Order: sequence, then structure tokens, then C-alpha cells
Amino acid sequence: MEKINIAVLGLGGMGGTHVGAAKASPYVDKIYGYEPDQARREARAKELEIIPATLEEILADPSIKMVSIAASNDAHVSLAEASLRAGKAVLCEKPMGDTLEQAEHLIKVKNETNGWLQIGFELHYSKMYQQVKQWIDEGKLGDVVNVQCRYYCCEFHKKNSWRSKNYGSFLIGEKLSHYLDLQRWFFSNTEVPATVYSLSAPKVVEYFNHRDNHQIMTKYSKGGVATLNFIMYFAETHKFDPLVETLKKQSEDGHFLQYHICGTKGGVETDVFRRRIRRYEYADGEENIQVHIKEVIEFDKEEDQIYFHNTHGQNLRVIELVAKGLPPEVPAEDALETMRLCFAAEKSEDAGGEIIKL
Repeated sequence: MEKINIAVLGLGGMGGTHVGAAKASPYVDKIYGYEPDQARREARAKELEIIPATLEEILADPSIKMVSIAASNDAHVSLAEASLRAGKAVLCEKPMGDTLEQAEHLIKVKNETNGWLQIGFELHYSKMYQQVKQWIDEGKLGDVVNVQCRYYCCEFHKKNSWRSKNYGSFLIGEKLSHYLDLQRWFFSNTEVPATVYSLSAPKVVEYFNHRDNHQIMTKYSKGGVATLNFIMYFAETHKFDPLVETLKKQSEDGHFLQYHICGTKGGVETDVFRRRIRRYEYADGEENIQVHIKEVIEFDKEEDQIYFHNTHGQNLRVIELVAKGLPPEVPAEDALETMRLCFAAEKSEDAGGEIIKL
């Protein structure tokens, strides 16, 4: 088994997740870590038990075959471009740019360098959504015609964090790109996005430098419709209680993260806070359409991340792909189409609800 050296660029919370996957991978030998501030770089590298290095050292070292970019959003494109031009395989967190032009530029750099690039849309690796896609591919839903997502949460980014300060990015690209990407994935067998119409109500979270709610409707090329209804302050503020199971409490306090995927033959409901997936089947009845629940999948709290936000599993798989010389499983060009949808939704809101053609 060939082992590779990798570097993690950005050693905050998400950087620690990337380091954890690298440590768990049988394909990794040495792990390097970079932060622009030397004192923080050395302190975090010591905490994470990895090797501190400057960006210049990482880019110049031919033994480092792969970099994981977990820095703040504004640094994604510059770090990814420098790494691709240095011949590194790149796994980059989303968004893949603060503007559509930046995202398109990153694809141009990948093509110019014949580089290896995958964007971190880890829900493709999460069992809940993999199961939905499997049922779609097996034809159990018929043609997908309607995809609804309701996502209500508490405000957990906190004041003066880089997310609340914005740094030129926007919440649709930073957070909701995952869920727009899933909608595209569920429709991908038959349709592509055609138009998007999005609205945002006045802000409630005043210290945010971006919008705190979004109602995004996408019309697909053959008539399918998808909506994403997001409010980031509705649910009760979460305070960890070791005596109360987290998702059970949140399922009753206003938190929602649900999909309803409707096809011509059946549907699927995914419910993160109830740890449940249900598949429905439609049948013709004498008096009306008959709907029956045909399958129910439930999972335990120990499987939470594997089922609905499997960053660790994604990163393990990407390391394996790079080590084995295999191509990305989620092409960067596909991620670009999701970002194109995100930027169109933002443009629609900027224009007060204008319909944007894709």
C-alpha cells in the first residue's frame, strides 16, 4: 500500500476534522499543517500532533501529494490555485469562490494544470442521502418532480465569528450550498436547473453581515420544482445538557432539517432530527390515490455524522482516491453548477425577487 504525505491548510475547527481523517487513513504517512500566523500555526500543530509548515514549504515539497483546504472562505481560491499549480491534489471546502467568476477561474486553473480537484460536498457521502439517490436510481420513485427542503435552526455561529462577519462571502454559498447541491443531485437523472427565484425577509440577527433567511425556488428543465426554506434563528438556542440527548431535544424545540422528495411513483422523507428515512409508494385506488409507507430506516446517535454530515468519510475516501491515482468522485465541474445556482439565488434576492435564468 502506497502512503502519501498530506497538508491541511487552515487549522481551525474544520481543519481539525480534516486532520482527524488523515490520521485515520491507512494511506497517510506524514501530516503537515499551515496557518498564516506562525504562533497559531505552531500551537495548533502541537495540539493536533502534526508537523507545522509554511505555505511555501508545503508547496515546494514534492513528497506532499495532497492538500485539504479548510481555511476561511476568502482564502479558498488563492490556496487552491497555488496548490494546483504546485502539482498537488486538492480537496477544498465550499464555497469554491466568493463570486461566480472566482469559481469559474478555479475550474480554468484545474484544466490548465490538468489538476486533481474535488469540492467538499460531503452530503454525497452521507448514508441518508445516498439511500435516497439509490432509491431514485432504482426507479422506486419514478421521475422526481418535486423536492422540498425545510431547514430551521438556532443561531449557532455566534457574534464576531468569521461567519457572522461574512468576509465577503454569503450564507447561501457557505451553508445552503449543501442543500441546493442535494436538490440538483436528486434531479440529476432527468433535469438540470433552469430558473431560480429567491426572496429574503428583513434580518432578525442584526450582527450578521449577510441575510439570515432564504426562500429559494428552482424550476428545473422539464418542469420539476425544488424549494429550500431556511431560517437560522427560529429554533430554541441550543445549550448542551449531558442528561438530554441532543437531537431528541432539538426535534421538539423548533429545529427542522427535512427533505420531501416526490416522484411519479413514490416519495421519500428524510428527517435529521428524528433520525429517520421513510419511503412512500403511490398506487391507484378505486376512490383516490393510495399512499403507503413501504420502508423505514432509523439510525442511532453514534451514526449521526455517517448518516447526515459525513465529512470524515468523504475525506477518508478522497485520500484513498488520491493515493490510488483515481479521479475525483464528485467532479469540480459539478460543484461549479451548484455554485452557479447559489450565486443566481443571491442575485435574485439582490434584485428583490427577480427570476434568474440559468
